[in-house]
Amino acid sequence: MSERKLAGTVQVDSGEIAIVDPSLILQMEDFLKISTGLGEGTFPVYFEKDDTEGGFGKSRIIIELGPIEE
Repeated sequence: MSERKLAGTVQVDSGEIAIVDPSLILQMEDFLKISTGLGEGTFPVYFEKDDTEGGFGKSRIIIELGPIEE
């Protein structure tokens, strides 16, 4: 069974989201850039952790590219 929690939101003005190690942000050498396909907006970011026996489950960061559900 997995547990999903809202970690926060990300504000996008350029239509792209970059995932980068904060220690490399000034160098901007090693990062992943993803187009939202929707342009600008505010998108929810979730952290999801699988609770499997022994504690060796997978964890995920999920950015939902759609309107924030209230």
